[in-house]
Amino acid sequence: MKSKSSIHPAKEIAKNSPSPVLRQLLVLFFAVAYSAFLFPGNALTAELNPPENNYPEISKDMPTEECMQCHPSIATLLRTKGAMHAHVECRQCHLQVHAYITGKTNYADILPKCDRCHAHPHGEELTQCSSCHQEAHAPLEIPANRALSQGCYVCHPELDKDIKIFPTKHTYLYCTSCHHTRHGRKPVCQECHQPHAGRIGASGLITDSTNPLDQCISCHPPHKALKVTYPDDTENTVCAFCHHKADEMLRRKYTKHTALLCIACHPGQHKTIKRCKECHGTPHPEDMLKKFSSCGACHGVAHSVVR
Repeated sequence: MKSKSSIHPAKEIAKNSPSPVLRQLLVLFFAVAYSAFLFPGNALTAELNPPENNYPEISKDMPTEECMQCHPSIATLLRTKGAMHAHVECRQCHLQVHAYITGKTNYADILPKCDRCHAHPHGEELTQCSSCHQEAHAPLEIPANRALSQGCYVCHPELDKDIKIFPTKHTYLYCTSCHHTRHGRKPVCQECHQPHAGRIGASGLITDSTNPLDQCISCHPPHKALKVTYPDDTENTVCAFCHHKADEMLRRKYTKHTALLCIACHPGQHKTIKRCKECHGTPHPEDMLKKFSSCGACHGVAHSVVR
């Protein structure tokens, strides 16, 4: 027969407890406490009192292959999108490894510092590398975000200048409104714009590509979209894509103007119009010309000249 002193204290207290649930909780509590008292070095006390560093010790010359055994997702990023970083040993960047201790280590202090290798490649205006290059193991996979948009002018000064000197509705948008999703993405204009109605030109600036973007930028440089320019050998079929009424008038009523290229009267830039006398001089006496406000008062429009 067991003596009273040999009875487990948890059972003694539980036996006198009025509630079954409370009895079970008390048994559990005292069992844990009693176990910790009898076996102070067991796994439970280790969990309650963790060591300073749970990471395994590694050598300073640990090869990249061993790092990848525990970091397979990083290995995949480097292999598929790592660019030049894929050719760098892990320890060249990670001078401190397995050094983070919750509550005791400043994470920013042990992260690799980009300027150890790169200095400031984009100048002193863009020094927060991770604002754009958010994943160092895939450095050229840059998501489109507000931080990226605010720094575009640093690397693309000419485009920034164009969009300000030649204002359009594009001027008042963030760059990432068009170049969304990721850095370097070129949008299709029809994401926002309806295409012109008309005939597609057979040659010239309107390209043969089926890509809608190629068609639009043939005339509209995206960062100065209303500054429509064209070379001196632009064929009339290109202009007729939008100006089909003028083209029809020239074809319906054949004159010397019909045989000319559109750029003969509209040189260099869209909406440029030569004065008649630049080609025709002064074919009528001055007294006669004084009676009319313009050549068109008698001859109509240049696309359908009245003789």
